[in-house]
Amino acid sequence: MRWARHWGRSSHADGWGLIVASLFFGGVHAGGGLTFVLLATLVGLAYGLVYYLTGRIDSAVFLHFAVNTVHQLAFAGLPVAA
Repeated sequence: MRWARHWGRSSHADGWGLIVASLFFGGVHAGGGLTFVLLATLVGLAYGLVYYLTGRIDSAVFLHFAVNTVHQLAFAGLPVAA
């Protein structure tokens, strides 16, 4: 957001900063395929919004932890013995 505020100098700089950061977050999840990138981009927007609204990085980190935990428990397959 600081970058967007510095270079954009518009009233929408914070929103653009969130969008760009969300796209980067989605991009680093490219190993999971296009659907996962899109989902990660949307969730990255939520994490960024939590940080923006609370000003606390630990709130965004906790949300990320909670989402990953729910995903692992609900959707990841259990290990199968060989």
